[in-house]
Amino acid sequence: MALMTTMRNRMHIFLWAILILFLLSISIGGLVGGANIIDQLFGRVDPATAIGVVNGQKIPPDEFSRAVSARLEQIRDSGRDLTDRDFEQARNQVWDDYIRDILIYQSIDELDITVSDVEVLYHLQNIPPPFLVSDPTFQTDGQFDQEKYDQAINNPVGNEWGQIEQFMKSTYLPNIKLQEMINADVMITEADIWSSYIKQYVNYTIDGIHVTTNSVQDDVSDPTEDELFEEYTRRIDDFKREETRTLEVAAWEKKPSVEDTNRVLSNCSAIMDQLNTGSAFGELANIHTEDPGNQVSPDSGRGGNLGWFSRGQMVKPFEDAAFVASAGDIVGPVLSRFGYHIIKVNDQRTTDDKEELNASHILLKINMGPNTRDALKRKSTLFSYDASDPTIGFAAAVDSHQVDTKTASNLTVGSSALRIFGPFRNAVRFAYENQLDDVSDPLENDRYFIVARLDSILPEGTHSFEEVEGQIKNSMNQDRRLEATKVLAEQLLDQFDQGATFQEIKDNNDNVDLVSGETKLLTRSFNSFGRSNFLVGALLKARAGDVIGPISTTRGHGIVKVVDISGIDSSDFEIKRDVIYKNIHSQRQSESFQNWYQDLLDQAEIVDNRKFYF
Repeated sequence: MALMTTMRNRMHIFLWAILILFLLSISIGGLVGGANIIDQLFGRVDPATAIGVVNGQKIPPDEFSRAVSARLEQIRDSGRDLTDRDFEQARNQVWDDYIRDILIYQSIDELDITVSDVEVLYHLQNIPPPFLVSDPTFQTDGQFDQEKYDQAINNPVGNEWGQIEQFMKSTYLPNIKLQEMINADVMITEADIWSSYIKQYVNYTIDGIHVTTNSVQDDVSDPTEDELFEEYTRRIDDFKREETRTLEVAAWEKKPSVEDTNRVLSNCSAIMDQLNTGSAFGELANIHTEDPGNQVSPDSGRGGNLGWFSRGQMVKPFEDAAFVASAGDIVGPVLSRFGYHIIKVNDQRTTDDKEELNASHILLKINMGPNTRDALKRKSTLFSYDASDPTIGFAAAVDSHQVDTKTASNLTVGSSALRIFGPFRNAVRFAYENQLDDVSDPLENDRYFIVARLDSILPEGTHSFEEVEGQIKNSMNQDRRLEATKVLAEQLLDQFDQGATFQEIKDNNDNVDLVSGETKLLTRSFNSFGRSNFLVGALLKARAGDVIGPISTTRGHGIVKVVDISGIDSSDFEIKRDVIYKNIHSQRQSESFQNWYQDLLDQAEIVDNRKFYF
């Protein structure tokens, strides 16, 4: 009975585990802020009713917002402070999860995949899902306890299994069946296993030459202006661009002031006073240190102990102070890029002629204090008042307040960051909700207060030839150089066939790379050649003494002679065969699902209204 009471009390934990275990769950992510939706429609979908639509199925904004908040709460629960980047990543992850969830469940409906009560009972009794296997209720000494599990499932007291059964029937098992259908065509041959074994365990020794694009760049002429423009015309659809906006930004960086440094030094002095009057270093470290490595559990720490270390393992100011002290000494405060350290040298020793110390420390970081923050906000607010005043204006405010400005350009409606200033979604919102020369109120992220002026608006259209000419030129030059490496490699292969050695070819062609007697597994990169699937495929089919090429690589073309292939131990192959099979099977199942899902995603009709929700 006690077990079942525990299970009922932990039912919310069961459900939470279910939701975070499966990628198809939608209870993760983040959204903050409201929507600017007046008079705005995306296609025929009102952003007020849907932050997105997938094949006609709406994603409600409030539901999306709760999912985002749940993901952000997970980050808070981990003890880490939230950043603007966390918010943006959470928002994107929730969006991806929603799209995946909806598309997959639409597929389950279209394929008429259903699950019977008998199937649910069979799986619960014989193949318990991972979220139950890993739950502490059914574990003994950290391991799944089948007896505990059987007792719980065979002796229900109330309806404690009802929600889990419903999840199994509506979500877990339909997804299992779908995956089985997708993976039904996954085939693994004996040749696949054999090739994988050879790649992982058989050494190949090769000689060769590698003709890289650098080898031929002086021999390849740049495309003419007419050729560049012809390529631009042929690829015109590749150069379409969205509407972009540009901001002029005045910024105040959030960084500690002299007052903040003095406050930390004062705290250091207070701690030193306590140490000088007999307080235990370890106790004070557990109370005051801001070194995250000190925390062992929520209610215990390491006493600031860093263990044994030698020179070169700590930041230099710390090291310089610690290694001139004697055992038992307390030195500090010592300033490093991490903050101020109070250091206690616990012990000293010499190992292999290296001096080593065992030391503890108390780290006090120099963070921006509330007074500094208020002062920066006040400066940005006063600047905003003046810059918004028609009688003063932004340019005059810049001069009178003696601030520098930066330009944040190429902002699209989906942008989330400003160059230099980092994630700044509210600044992008300002850019798209205001008119030219409008000035923002103070805006802030983790690192800055800013005031922005909308400097310019570039309507959507096509990048001009001049804007993309350099990009086209680089692309055409790379293609021409790769083709030239193939031509030269074919010529050098002819020389080799006629009796020239690779060394002689290298001597007559300074720019080509020589590879001599290099031994590697096929899962590794050969010098110069890098990781080339063409090279690996050719080597798998080759025998010792074979010459292969020209082989395409990411940098050019190569010619390779197989000098030696190490022997194959058939008994070792049999030992490793099952593991290799399982690895290939798992990999191909994953690839099969990803390919299936990508096709599903490519064909989906998706409306993205996130731009209306900042």
